[in-house]
Amino acid sequence: MPDLPHLAPLPSGAATDDRHALRERIHDALVGALVNGTLAPGQEHGEPWLAQQLDVPLAPLREALLLLASQRLVEYAGPENVRVTSPDAASCRHTADVLHGLYRTALLGAPWPLTEDDLDALRNCATAYVRAAARRNAVEAAAGERALWSVFVHACRNPPLHDAVTRLAPVWQRAQHLRLALPADFENVWDALLDACAAGDRQRALRFVDEHWQSRLP
Repeated sequence: MPDLPHLAPLPSGAATDDRHALRERIHDALVGALVNGTLAPGQEHGEPWLAQQLDVPLAPLREALLLLASQRLVEYAGPENVRVTSPDAASCRHTADVLHGLYRTALLGAPWPLTEDDLDALRNCATAYVRAAARRNAVEAAAGERALWSVFVHACRNPPLHDAVTRLAPVWQRAQHLRLALPADFENVWDALLDACAAGDRQRALRFVDEHWQSRLP
């Protein structure tokens, strides 16, 4: 079994969660490990071993793994063994296409002009992205981009859209740092979007969304 020092046990408070909350915390922990490469493509792990590493019961762990399997982040290689999947170009393209549509819908559904709090959140996310990209840290850059789009998702207050993004965003976030290079002009990548939002120009912001996602297709 490979040594995975960053797959740490959940905080002790997780033991008092109800079953649904515990499953979600396990899922989030595993998604984090999949996104940052701790659980790398091609690796196989047994359910009992993962439960031991996270210090959680087997039943909610299995529920979390089944959810990951539905997201195609893992697949079952046996009754109690999961294999981390490898993102391919076609699945990346399909995921990007769907997220493009979801984020476009979120931007259309958000109240315009955006609030000052939302504008500040966008600027902070863009700054986090640029700092990560300057360090060539693709994992943190992908997290910064996901947080930036999430500003629109939260602003539009559309629960089904939020659920769909929550399901797909980790898939794209992992694909970004595994398959896609950081843009050369990363310092200015969000300037046009931030300017459009600050000006209250939704159509210009929509054009940015379309151009950005077309440029990011693998």
